[in-house]
Formats: sequence, C-alpha cells, structure tokens
Amino acid sequence: MTMSKSDRTAEEFKAAARRVFARQGYSVTRITDITAEAGRATGGIYRYFPSKAAVLKALADEFLQARRERVADASGHGHTMVSEQDVRDHVQAYWRSYREYRPEMIAIFEAAVSDPEFAEIQRRIRAKDVAIWRTHIKELRTHLGKPVAESAALAQMVVGLLENYCYTTMQPGAGRSRSSVSTLTAFVYGGITAGS
Repeated sequence: MTMSKSDRTAEEFKAAARRVFARQGYSVTRITDITAEAGRATGGIYRYFPSKAAVLKALADEFLQARRERVADASGHGHTMVSEQDVRDHVQAYWRSYREYRPEMIAIFEAAVSDPEFAEIQRRIRAKDVAIWRTHIKELRTHLGKPVAESAALAQMVVGLLENYCYTTMQPGAGRSRSSVSTLTAFVYGGITAGS
C-alpha cells in the first residue's frame, strides 16, 4: 500500500521529533526544533499535530503497539519463565525494546512529570510490565517450589529496576556496559528466587 503525501509528511515530522527527543530530551524541545529538523516550515506541522505533546502521543501509540507485539514474542519458549535463561530472554526483550524506543521512553518519562495524559500512559506501560512479570514470577517460583505470595511486590521491584536502570544508562552520553543484560539477569533471577 502506497503512503499518501500527507501521511509521508506526518511520518517525517514524527521521525524528526524522535531525533530531536533523542538528542536533547522532550522537555526542552520546541515545535520549531522539530520542524527545523524535518526541514519544513513551522506552520506545516499544525496540519498534522496541534502540539509537541500530540507528536509524542502519536509516537507513544506506535511504541505501545510495537511493544505489545514484542512482549508477546519475548521468548521462543512459549512465553514462560521456569529457568534463568527464560529470565534472561525477558530481561533482554525489555532491554532491546527500551533501547529501540529510547526517545519515546525518555520523552514519556519527562512528559509524565507535568502532563496527566502522559502520566497515565506511563502508568499503563508500568502496569502492563508489572502484570507480565508477576505472572512469570509466580510461574518461576512455583516451578522452584517456592511460595508465590511475594510475586506482586517482586514484580514491582523488577520493573522499577529495569525501568530506572534503562533510563539512566541509555541517556545520551551515558556509558553502556556490554554485560548489562547478563548483570541484570543475574540480579533479577537472584531476587526472584531468593528466600524460602
């Protein structure tokens, strides 16, 4: 299916916004930064997006759809978690998703501070991640013969750890460790499987 000129222009504005958000963050970005990056007149963007927040909302919608598809295929093992390798597959899926969508994730995080719509988007992302991890933590702890009562709290901790670690290590200029996934996996697996 061929994209219309109007759709191509909207896509150019979104791509420009991603680059600008990645480079300088959401909070300091202005509409004129996005239009300059796209090589277009400032007034042109308003035919497609009434505000910077509307551009981010469109990017967030695409990100959430892609992430849903990726989470469904998080591992080739029927999406279960009964081993340390399964934990690694899920940590790696989260890491790759965050890395691929870093501009959106960081922009949503920044926008959530002052915009209730983005606070809700961030809450939904986190709630979905927590629900997935809670299910898998129960699965893993059951498989290991451990009590599952702590699964909800453990899921909150795992998601908080992954979210904050990715946010801080994937900021522009932050050093990245090749062993991040292995280190995170060991930490998460150890935390999930610790205790009676």
